[in-house]
Amino acid sequence: MRVKLRDVATRANVSVATVSRVLNNYPNVDNATRHQVLQVLNELGYPMMEARPQSAPADIRTIIVATDGLPDSKQTENEEVHTPANFIHVIINGIELVARRSGIRMSILRTHMADPSPEDLTHFTEGDGVIIIGGVISPALITALEEAHIPFVQAAAHAGKHEINCVLGDYLQGATEAITTLAGLGHHHIAMINGPSTTTTSIDKLSGYKLGLCEAGLAFDPNLVVPARYFDAQDGYQATQTLIQCTRNITAILYASDSLAIGGIRALSEAGLEVPANVSVVGFYNEPIAQFTIPSLSSIHVNWQRIGTIAAQRLLTLLEPEQSDEERLRIVLPMHVVLRDSIGPASHHENQA
Repeated sequence: MRVKLRDVATRANVSVATVSRVLNNYPNVDNATRHQVLQVLNELGYPMMEARPQSAPADIRTIIVATDGLPDSKQTENEEVHTPANFIHVIINGIELVARRSGIRMSILRTHMADPSPEDLTHFTEGDGVIIIGGVISPALITALEEAHIPFVQAAAHAGKHEINCVLGDYLQGATEAITTLAGLGHHHIAMINGPSTTTTSIDKLSGYKLGLCEAGLAFDPNLVVPARYFDAQDGYQATQTLIQCTRNITAILYASDSLAIGGIRALSEAGLEVPANVSVVGFYNEPIAQFTIPSLSSIHVNWQRIGTIAAQRLLTLLEPEQSDEERLRIVLPMHVVLRDSIGPASHHENQA
């Protein structure tokens, strides 16, 4: 049976992070602890040749920035790979700005957040702190980081019932504003193409959609909500086809991402529904491409780079013993609707309905 870092940590009565630092020759481990860990490693027969040399000075810290990667090792070359959303690199830019100013090294790790491998869980504990970008986090990952006493912050989402430090946009408020804006233009039959229900961001957006309908005095119809498998254009195209096959009695659609909206506009066009003459469309995230679509896409804006910088600043606070606290903060940034050509007043038929 393969010896795991957790086995070594338990026998040596230290954290998994300490074992990892010894294996990687980090200088900020006292000699007595290093000797104890090395002795246990030898007793358990851990393959020491897997250790990697670490030449960084003692005062140089490393943070790991983790994003979603391949689902598992069974992925084949011919299978489609759904890469992370476009906003991830903007968040990383914000993190890097803070890291550079603070003299912190940054390492990127791509893994399947919902089900990370044992090897990836080990990699998470090799840094001084971790920033996780994404909406789905395995409870095992949260447990591993907490047990290893590795400070971490989630960026762009939250972990649901798990109370952790996180920085994200106010998706509920953004969706609510989009619906009330559409209702104010006379739209009474507003549909939603949401993201996968496994993500906390999709749950928040759906709640905002419902709240917006409630504030506008409109009834919620579950038949007007179609979840997409992913957040890309192909899924937006297919989900919109599913929606209009069930009903064409809609005059507006809120999409959970701009990519979903772009695919949806194609499906609407093929069905003979013009945007915005027949159907108004609002996307989410206000990606740069939104202003170049035809028609230009109205979208809900959030400052992704700001999310990255705040997440990095929060992690730096957690890394400083004299400043760190036990509070687990959920920091939420406001969002707002950017109006473009894809949205307009409801049709005459809608006003007569």
